[in-house]
Amino acid sequence: MKTIISKDVEVAENIEVEIKRAADLVGRLYDVEKSEVSITLTDDATIHKLNKKYRNIDRATDVLSFALRESDEPEILDAEVETLGDIIISVERAKAQAEEFGHTFLREVIFLEVHGLLHLLGYDHIEDEDRVEMEGEQKFIMERLGILRDAAAEKVSDAPFKSGFIAVIGRPNVGKSTLINKIIGQKIAITSNKPQTTRSRIQCILTESDAQFIFLDTPGIHKPKFKLGEYMLKAAGGTLKEVDAIFFVIDATEKFGGGEKYILERLSTTTKPVILVVNKIDLIDREKVLPIIADYQTRYNFAAIVPISAADGSNIDDLLAEAKKYLPEGIPYYPADMVTDQPERLIVAEIVREKILHVTEDEVPHSVAVDIEEFSVRKNKTVYIRAVIYVERDSQKGILIGKGGGLLKTVGQNARPEIEMLLGGKVFLDLWVKVKRGWRNSDGAIQDFGFGGK
Repeated sequence: MKTIISKDVEVAENIEVEIKRAADLVGRLYDVEKSEVSITLTDDATIHKLNKKYRNIDRATDVLSFALRESDEPEILDAEVETLGDIIISVERAKAQAEEFGHTFLREVIFLEVHGLLHLLGYDHIEDEDRVEMEGEQKFIMERLGILRDAAAEKVSDAPFKSGFIAVIGRPNVGKSTLINKIIGQKIAITSNKPQTTRSRIQCILTESDAQFIFLDTPGIHKPKFKLGEYMLKAAGGTLKEVDAIFFVIDATEKFGGGEKYILERLSTTTKPVILVVNKIDLIDREKVLPIIADYQTRYNFAAIVPISAADGSNIDDLLAEAKKYLPEGIPYYPADMVTDQPERLIVAEIVREKILHVTEDEVPHSVAVDIEEFSVRKNKTVYIRAVIYVERDSQKGILIGKGGGLLKTVGQNARPEIEMLLGGKVFLDLWVKVKRGWRNSDGAIQDFGFGGK
């Protein structure tokens, strides 16, 4: 939304940035992104005069809204950019109310702006039912902005909000998915001690009071042997063009090799800031960390180098602090309580595949794909999930089913509790195994299983 800010009084620059951020969010949420709004920051005396002239109220109020959206004037109706109207905010009143309610001036100004914008969009609070609806909308928007009005809420910094995308790359099995899960605080990306576990570009979200990080957990970069591997490599490489920063994750227990050299060659073509993440420092002696850092410093001009342990969370806060430096100012892309943009069906399929990786030998894992054929709620509120596990050979089917169906039963028993935790209810997991010969070299099969989509 185009926001025109006028000032009769001076306010900090970050206040103007946050005003525009709030208007942009309202524009997206209420489908008025191409509209224009005028916001004036003034004093009590001016708003008092406006109240007396237009509303016959002989006093100052905190905010006024003058809607133009319903105007019959042709030049307004036919305009390429629709003008919603004017919002006038008393800075004096906002400061007084912020002190009264025990929160920041920034929080009060943004609340008054949101209140005014909702008036311009047709919301009101004269009748009780309308008031409840408008208050609900106000709370929803403020939560999306990460700015709450009640005094009990966590104090919000006056610093500008930041949001952006971070690619997490590295060789297979260096701990990228474990790192993402630790940052998010719950399991989203599957993990395994077998390489090339992640196949899709999983998007995970962490929202803090002053920033939103969107992480792209990419497939491990490796030399492909199948078309599936080619897709995975393309997905990992394509991600680098879309992000604001890059985490290059390495395993502190492994020596520099051809895989790391290949990745650094790919990174040499990017202008994005690259943070070297030295993972698994909990598995080596502390004195061995500095030589690793020194070695990599001679190979690439990293924006920062942070040694961490994704397993126990060591230095994760330091890593996020470094990443935040490179995020641009902007509105949050997702609600504060959202941790992934992936549909539940995909996450369920990945949980099942992870359990297969944990219980099968080396012959089976990379030949496995999981397709959710049915995902429905039965009368007793149990979620019925029919998952078909595809392998490439009859021998792999026999291994996966196991003697008397024992191994497949174990997969189901291990997957069900995590799926129930994800969905918040009882789950009936119905697993089937089918053979689809050579699917990893089939463009159609890769597309069908959701790996080849854009």
